[in-house]
Amino acid sequence: MKKLILLLLIVFAILASCADDIIIPQQSPLRGAYRGSYTVVENYNTGGATVTHFQYVDWTFTDQKFFCDVNDTISSEIWLCNFSGGYKLENVLVFSDTLVGVQTCNKDFIPVGDMQLIRYQNEEGLLDSMEISQYDIPHTMLKTLMLYPVD
Repeated sequence: MKKLILLLLIVFAILASCADDIIIPQQSPLRGAYRGSYTVVENYNTGGATVTHFQYVDWTFTDQKFFCDVNDTISSEIWLCNFSGGYKLENVLVFSDTLVGVQTCNKDFIPVGDMQLIRYQNEEGLLDSMEISQYDIPHTMLKTLMLYPVD
């Protein structure tokens, strides 16, 4: 009986000493693998002639990072680099700390900073697709990602 009481006291002491200020961050609602397209429209909203670039991409969100890989299995015309970085989901989606792959590309085409995020749901209430866009005023570019979850 004394051993049982001693064991209970030890268990109680362990439970009582556990910190209640430990916060486990929630899993990001964006977490997952996606496939889709990335479009850049140059000279957007300038009144001049626009140039549109379209690329298929494979995209991954972890809880704090994103990864974009150019999908060259669908189209051989590649103008985009692989890139990755951190992100935060606040009032807007914010891409930061972006690292660009070794391919040659125009780094102005890489999305950085505040992005508008629109999530579309299907009839069952599950994520059907996401539209992520940015009007990059200094470079007069409209950057748009259209992503679909990979099953």
